[in-house]
Amino acid sequence: MQNVGVRNDPSILRLALIVVVVVAILVYTIISFATGDFLWFSNSFRETPNAIVLHCYGESIEIDPGTFHFSKLKEIMNESMTGKKRWDSLTMSEQTYLEYQTSPQMIMLEFFYPEPVRVHSTYKFYSNVDNLVVPIKGRHAQTKAVFGQANGIPTGGSLHIDSIDEFVTYLNNMELCPVGIVNTN
Repeated sequence: MQNVGVRNDPSILRLALIVVVVVAILVYTIISFATGDFLWFSNSFRETPNAIVLHCYGESIEIDPGTFHFSKLKEIMNESMTGKKRWDSLTMSEQTYLEYQTSPQMIMLEFFYPEPVRVHSTYKFYSNVDNLVVPIKGRHAQTKAVFGQANGIPTGGSLHIDSIDEFVTYLNNMELCPVGIVNTN
């Protein structure tokens, strides 16, 4: 015989579970809409640029796709951009960008992507960039900043990675550009 109209005893544990699930869904949804990225929690970056340019003391050196240097610099970039990144309002001006390219005292790496890429984070910035700029020596290099551009226009702010040491070591060891010792602490 069925017990029609019988109610289960109220459970504080069940109520707490429902509240936690609802709050988690709300937080996820709010951050997803605020960032425009439903994978904002992913810290992975696995993108393949179609061009890499090294600006070494005013000289621009194109790293040819398909070469060992291209593959290794792509790998270092992907590893550097994977993980926790800190955003702040430090923005690269067009004047600074020009200095990175032409200054006899600065070194900078540029990664160009064929389609806009998304750098997953809890910040809306860097959601559609097609160029990432990594200062190696000179202005802002000590902050370990990565600047973004979309269609040649700098994005607001910068992401800060844990270290640029792998770039420095590689450029020195492969004699692509004599960086020397750079204090990145």
